[in-house]
Order: sequence, then structure tokens, then C-alpha cells
Amino acid sequence: MEVKAKKLAMILLLGALFLSVALGLFVQPATGAEGASLLFSPASGSFTVGSTFNVSIQVNTGGKAINAVKADIKFPPTKLQVVNPSAGTSFISIWVDQPTYSNVAGTISFQGGLPNPGITTNAGIVSTITFRAISPGPAKLTFVDTSRVLANDGQGTDILTSRGDANLELNLAAPEGPVVSSHSHPDQNAWSQNRTINFEWDEIAGATGYSYVFDQNSRTTPLERTDATTSRTTTVMADKDGRWYFHVRAKIESWGGTSHYAVLIDSTPPAAFTPILDPPKPAPGQRAELKFFTTDAMSGIEHYEMQLLYLDDPNQGTPFFTEQTSPVRLPDLPAGKYQVSIRVFDQAGNSTDGKLDFAVATPEAGPILGKKPLLQNTLFTNLALIGAGLLVLALLVWLIARWRRKPQDVIEDIKKLEKETLTKESELAKTIMAARALEEAIEDQVKQDKLNSPANSPSASNAQAAPEPEAQAADFLNPENQEKFDKNP
Repeated sequence: MEVKAKKLAMILLLGALFLSVALGLFVQPATGAEGASLLFSPASGSFTVGSTFNVSIQVNTGGKAINAVKADIKFPPTKLQVVNPSAGTSFISIWVDQPTYSNVAGTISFQGGLPNPGITTNAGIVSTITFRAISPGPAKLTFVDTSRVLANDGQGTDILTSRGDANLELNLAAPEGPVVSSHSHPDQNAWSQNRTINFEWDEIAGATGYSYVFDQNSRTTPLERTDATTSRTTTVMADKDGRWYFHVRAKIESWGGTSHYAVLIDSTPPAAFTPILDPPKPAPGQRAELKFFTTDAMSGIEHYEMQLLYLDDPNQGTPFFTEQTSPVRLPDLPAGKYQVSIRVFDQAGNSTDGKLDFAVATPEAGPILGKKPLLQNTLFTNLALIGAGLLVLALLVWLIARWRRKPQDVIEDIKKLEKETLTKESELAKTIMAARALEEAIEDQVKQDKLNSPANSPSASNAQAAPEPEAQAADFLNPENQEKFDKNP
């Protein structure tokens, strides 16, 4: 019984251990499952043109401690302008870079952190931006891809998983005076090429006159005119492109509030440009890539359209324009001449055409003889190959012969030089020996003359028997008498 009890206890213990492991594998903790988020507050709202308002940048750490935040923001500079990039409070205690912004590019950047142990928060304020609304219409704030939220884990792990946008609506001030409309420019948020604008406004009960102004300031108040018009329509002219505003107020017993109406004018087409083809001279079967780009100074680019004409056959190609985006991969074109036209439109409907002429042709294989390439002519090809072969063979023979004969010539020259050197050396030795023999003969003759002097005069017969020195020298210089001198020094 005691053994059975121990076995039962062991089985229960193993079962409990198995159950705990299973629960540990399949039950995950709820905290820390999500990453961090960057958000705008407010994320939506309506604001009046000319007014200022604040938008906060908030971070939700998702239950994890963080110690650094990098927030890069994009906003429409034609709708909003930054007044103060860092108003209000912030949990950031160390700014890596001071907040920076550009009202031209429409960008804002924050980068900072805090020391260990960091912060865990659901709505921590990174900073607060003060904006001014400068023109009516929708305005969107976004966090760009370079934004980061770094965990306090010693490794700087980026845990940012979501980025929220802010969608704002910017409106002109509510009418405090007459309600204004325009049948020539009915949409205050749409760009127009037409610089002539017609306005009309509702009648104000008891009004004795109206004062109005047309300018480029969104908050102008018309003057209190003594010659106020009683008409409720007018036509004005915008003398240049840009954002214009019509302001009108009524006089009853005193001058009332001002109403505003926005007009967007852009009568200038986009900048001139020329499409680029890569490669510039495609061959049949080679699909070239067409690239194009331009800019518009006022309203911005709306879209591009493309037309492809086959100049050798007007019935082919695409004579109508189709909307495209750069780059465009052209179809497989047969050989011939082509013209491609890119038409770009801005937001006001102005357009500019960029044209490019190009040809699709098979690369030439060689020089042309009449209408047929020479290398495609069988006779010419055979003759050229035979001639080239003979020329190469002759060159090889000449090089081999030169290579083999050159060492032999050098050896023969060396042997010849050695033979001539030995001959000259032998002749020079003989000459030296003859000179020495002559010198000894002369010395002997001088001694003999001294003996034959009157003091020691020998017999006449002995004097006559001695040979003369000149004759003896002559015999010595004669090679035939060389042995004679060798025997009688």
C-alpha cells in the first residue's frame, strides 16, 4: 500500500508539472504584446484661416520602457506655417538636436531622450507645435518613415509599429457680413487659369451700401467708404498668379462684419522639359524605358499623358494620349522612326508638352556596298578571308625566320670578331719583336763604330766586312729575312 501511494503521488506530481508547462506554453502575458505608437492630438478638427492652433505629438510606448524618440513630420506648407515648433511641456529631458522646421519644405523634426530607466506611458507628450492656417482646404500631418521610438533595453531597439495621421480642415472665417459667391470660380479650393473673377453677394436688410477689397491678404477689412456702392455684383482682375481673397462688408446704421472669399489663380504652365529614352537608340525587340519629370511653381503637377507616333506609318502607334506615370516601358517596336509626346497638366489645367524623336534600327554589321553590307556578300567575304589568312601566314613565317636566324648571325659575328682579333694580336706581336731586334742591332753597330775609331782602328778588311746598319734594318723589316735576324742578333 505504501508503495502504491508513492507511485500515485509521483504520477500526480508529474501530471501537475506537465499541466504547468502546457499552461506556460499556451498562455502568454497580455502586457508588452504591442509596439509603440506616435500620434497627433488632435487628430482632426476645423480651424479658421488666419488663426493659430496647437497640435501635440504623443507617444504610446505599448507597456514598454523607452528612452529615445525621433519624430519627423510632414505638413502642407501652402496650407500651414509653423509659428513655434516646441511650445508646451515634454517628457524629453535631453534634446539630441533642437527641434527644427522648414516652412518652405513643410518639415518638422524632433530628436531627444531621457536617462535610465526611461519612461512607460500611454500618452506622453514629445512636444507641441503651434501652426497658423494660411489658406483654406484640407491639411494632413504625417509621420515619415525615418521616425523612431527606441526601447530602454541597452540596444536601442526600434519598437515603433504604428504612426497616426492628423486630418485638419481649414476654413475662412464665418461670414459676418454678406454671403459671397462666384459663378466664375465656384470652388474656393480649386485652382483656375481664369484671372477674371465675377463676385456677387446676398443683400443685407437695411443696408445702404457695401465696401469691398480684392487682394492677397486673407484677413483684410474693407475701408468704411463714404461712397459705398449699392451694387451687389462686381468683376475684378487678378494681375498675377497666387492666392487671392475678396472681402466685403455692409453699412446699415454702422459698418458691419467682413465676409471673405478665396480664389486660387494659376495661369502659368508647368516648366518645359524633354523626355529621356534609355537606351537612346533601341534595336527591334529591345523595350526601351521612357523617363520624364517637370515641376510647376504654383499649383503643382496633376498628372502626365503620353502619345506615341510611328512616323513611317501614321496608322500605327497610339495617336491618342493616355495617362501615364514615369518611368514607362515602351512596347516592342519594329524598325522605324518614332515621336513620343508627354503632356503634363498642373492643378489649374495648364499643360506643357515635351517631345522626343527617336529611331529603332538594326545596328549595321559593316561597310555598305550599294544596298547590301559587304560582309553579307559571299564573294567578298571569301576573298577577304583568304587574303587575311595569307597575310597572317606570311607574317608568321617572317617572324619565325627572324627569330631563328638572329641568334646564328650574332654567333657568326662573334666568331669573326675573335678571328680578326687573334690575327691583329699576332701581327702586333711580330712588329714588337722586330722593333726590339732593330734596337739591339743599332746598339751593336754603335759599339762596333767605337771600336773602329782611329784610337782602336781595326784592320781595313774587318771594317769593310761589317754590314751597314741601314741595310741590316732593311733586312730585318723584310719578313723573308726574319729568321736571319733570329739567328744573328
